[in-house]
Amino acid sequence: MSDLSWRTKRKGYWIFKEGRIKKDLENDKRAYFSIESDGKTHSVIFDKIKESFACDCEFFSLKFRDCSHIYATKLFLKGGEDEES
Repeated sequence: MSDLSWRTKRKGYWIFKEGRIKKDLENDKRAYFSIESDGKTHSVIFDKIKESFACDCEFFSLKFRDCSHIYATKLFLKGGEDEES
């Protein structure tokens, strides 16, 4: 998670801290999350087999890099602890 900008991390942290993320569904292969951000609902999918994340936001679609929604999801899965802490 260290290659993210401080703005992306800050936005993701507040998404997580304010409880705007929820797990919708989980099975053996994937976990699905909904994130409320900027008046929209975004979907994040965690592929357990590939250990990768995908988001439906514009930032992820254009840059194919972790966005604030994915960062918030990672914090959610780790119980709020950043790897750098």
